[in-house]
Amino acid sequence: MSYTGRAARTGNSRAIRLESALFTSHPEFAEGEMEADVIAPGCLLIRTRAHVEDESRDPVFSAYLAFLEAQLADRPELLRPLTTQDVAGLDKLLDGVEYDEDETLDDGFELP
Repeated sequence: MSYTGRAARTGNSRAIRLESALFTSHPEFAEGEMEADVIAPGCLLIRTRAHVEDESRDPVFSAYLAFLEAQLADRPELLRPLTTQDVAGLDKLLDGVEYDEDETLDDGFELP
């Protein structure tokens, strides 16, 4: 879902004014402190400080994983098994990457 807004002035500060539908649908943005990351030219990621888990994590990757989690919960019909066609070409993509097929990842393993 997209929401519209526009730049505004608030006293001596600048602000982004967003339509009220955002705050109705997502009340966590209605008050409190926010954090914003410019993730690409013309693209801003805004999070509530309450949802910033770990300052060292990549905000874009974390947002993407949260998006995937929501999509899987809201639209499970889009989930499908991985096919041979899906993995065609992975050998070429991974050519030169060294790994140990027998390595066991411990319970503390996390993606970077």
